[in-house]
This record gives sequence, structure tokens and C-alpha cells, in this order.
Amino acid sequence: MRILVTGHTGTVGQFFLSRYEQEYDVVGYSLSEGQDLLDVASLQKAMAGCDQVVHLAAIPKPMEGKTIDDYVQQNVQATLNVLNAAVEVGVKRVVFTSSTTIYGIEKGIPFATPIRENQPFVSQYLSAESLSCRDVDLSYHMSKVMAEQLLAWFGLNKKIQTVALRIGPVQKVFLGTSVSADNAAQAIHKALQSEKEFWYEPFSIVDAEVAHISIDKAKDLLGYQPTPTDYSESEIRSQLDAKTELLAS
Repeated sequence: MRILVTGHTGTVGQFFLSRYEQEYDVVGYSLSEGQDLLDVASLQKAMAGCDQVVHLAAIPKPMEGKTIDDYVQQNVQATLNVLNAAVEVGVKRVVFTSSTTIYGIEKGIPFATPIRENQPFVSQYLSAESLSCRDVDLSYHMSKVMAEQLLAWFGLNKKIQTVALRIGPVQKVFLGTSVSADNAAQAIHKALQSEKEFWYEPFSIVDAEVAHISIDKAKDLLGYQPTPTDYSESEIRSQLDAKTELLAS
């Protein structure tokens, strides 16, 4: 299987390739190597002949100094370009790394548990008064919501298969939520290998120990089987029971 991997030089991309590169004919596409997702012609040329796309490239988290314009350009417009190119060249499926930020798992954004894929987005149930987050926290969250809505549009209207893997904080525990790099890579591999049809299908991808987020759907439809994790003290940033204190700070 020939696949294009955007952001292949990033943390998740490098780990995915270290585990599974031998099973694919990989075409990498990364800004760090001079390949810009906003360059539509270059993107389409690189994607030609690929069976599937793994779209990892993005501003990967809330980052001080980044504006909503930055997030829309790099996380939303870039995703739109990937999807348009995939339709143009006849790619079968786009696997997109979304985030548990979809559920509001950011400092200063209230969220309820237990969490399943079909629950409302933050913008559908929160008032402005209930937020105490930074602009970048909400900007990152909204960019992933908008990107997923693009995946839904293309899946439903253009009949290209799209998968959104809502991965937890990678290789660390934040608000009790985590996913190891190994488990994130496994989920990408499972999404690529699945013979099922996914006309936009979101999956929560977290460690088995994350009890407040259900991974039943990923287990049932993808065959996702997360391996046990053991994080060091330095990798545990905050537990779920610290949420109230964090939101108040």
C-alpha cells in the first residue's frame, strides 16, 4: 500500500514509521523538509498514486503566540487542501489525527464524563461565562472541530472515506488523559488496514487505563488493542481529579 504521510517528521509520524514503515510504500510530506500543505499543486503531485493518506501535520497543541488565524490556516485550510487533493487523485481513505481536545480536554474548558464519540462539541453546550481558558486553548480545540467537519463533508458528499482518530495527549498524562506513542501508532495502522468502509468515522484513541473515555468503538470497528502503559512521574502533568482546581486557577 502506497501512503502519503503529512507531518512524518513529527513525534507521532516518526514513531508510526519506526513501527510500520516496512509495511508501506511511504511518501513523506513535511514543512520541515520544505513541503507546504498550502502549496496545492505540490501536495497533489506528491499524493498522486497513493492509496491512502495519513494526515498528521498541524499545529499540534495550544501554543502561546499562535493566533486563531494561524490555527485556521495550518489546521483547517491545510486539511481542506489534503481532502481536495485526495479527491482529485482518487485516494481511497484519509486518516486524520484529531485530538481529545475535541471533547474540551484543555485547561480552562469544562467537560463532562464519561466521554463517547457522539457527545456535543464544546461550542454546542458552553457559555462564554463558563470558560477560563486562554485564546490558544480554544483556538486549538476549534481548529480540530472545524477540520473534522471538513472530513464529514467530504465523506458524505464526495464519497471519500475519512477517519478521525481523536488521540489523547501523547506520551504524557494531562487531565487524566493520555495515549502512548505506541498506541497512537497502532491506531493509525489499524485505520489504514481496516477493510470496513468509513464515510467519516471518529474514534477515541487513548490508553486502556483512561477510564473516563470509552474506546469501545475503536476496539469494535478498528480492532484497536492498546498496550499497558507506565508513565514516569515527570510525564504525569495532571490527573482527572485535579480538573476542578485547574479550571479555577
